[in-house]
Amino acid sequence: MSQRGPRAVVVVLSDDECAELSRWARGAASPRLAERARIVLACADGASHASVAVECGVSSATVGKWRSRFAVRGLAGLKDEPRPGRRKSELVLTGPERAQLTRWARRPKTVRLPETSFAQVTRPSY
Repeated sequence: MSQRGPRAVVVVLSDDECAELSRWARGAASPRLAERARIVLACADGASHASVAVECGVSSATVGKWRSRFAVRGLAGLKDEPRPGRRKSELVLTGPERAQLTRWARRPKTVRLPETSFAQVTRPSY
């Protein structure tokens, strides 16, 4: 019987990579990185895209993406790449500036309204 689609990339882990991925998968890293580590660990055990996808609760395309990126770049391939677009500006505040900004943010947001009632303002006078 012939196999459908391209052949999956074989994932072979060194002892160090296996230890690091296991640590990430247990939650020593961000949730995204932990999910990616679980995907790669399952792929290294010889599981298919479909079974890893079901086990990890992701799509088969997601499994293929992380399997391929790990095969090409190793552990570094599982980390987030810089996002496109303009970077966030770095706001550097001194201690007094931060305190002043905090005071401004915490001041009351209410404004005293004039003595006229809402009905007087909205009702046309004839």
